[in-house]
Amino acid sequence: MSEYTLYAAPNTYALSSHSILEEVKADYKVHWVEIFTDHPEPNFKSISPHVRSPALMTPNGGIFETGAIAMYLGEQFPEFDLIIKPEDPRRGAFLQWFYYLGTTLQPDVMIQFHPEFYIQKNCNPSSLLKASSTRLTKVFEILDHVLQKGPFFFGQQLTIIDFLLAMQTTWPEIFPNGIKQYRNLYKHMRVITERSTVQKILNSHKIRE
Repeated sequence: MSEYTLYAAPNTYALSSHSILEEVKADYKVHWVEIFTDHPEPNFKSISPHVRSPALMTPNGGIFETGAIAMYLGEQFPEFDLIIKPEDPRRGAFLQWFYYLGTTLQPDVMIQFHPEFYIQKNCNPSSLLKASSTRLTKVFEILDHVLQKGPFFFGQQLTIIDFLLAMQTTWPEIFPNGIKQYRNLYKHMRVITERSTVQKILNSHKIRE
């Protein structure tokens, strides 16, 4: 019996959780789920009350929220150094960018895919999408600048932040003019997605779509 069970819908935020599980060589299995259904699986819903992917069943109970899963796994597998430790001078920056991805980047990424979540039925989403796209452009410019020293967010140290960011930048829909205009962001996405562990995950999600 696997130690961890990842409840995942293909090509969603589960990409980052799945990639981290593979990176740390966790004993896990994937349970593929549907998220836009009137009848979600009871076990999945019991962990993820909003029926969103991903959710993770651990030896200590269930966890939902992409960032929470990433942080939990980073702490459970300290030998992989995917977390900047509390005593490290970079800890503040690590927490800053960790929350930035979840509270500044992710909401506007979600709007690009599902504007209907943010407006009333029968409303035109064009102005919402335009404003969101403008905000995303600013976010991408900031991230592109931060990544100029690369190859990872914190130089030579791979962290959970790299997975949380790179998996979102694999989605071309969030770049109106393409990701290549952000040279460092594009390079970062390539560095992460070319890892053998991540390649395996990306392929498994494409097969399931």
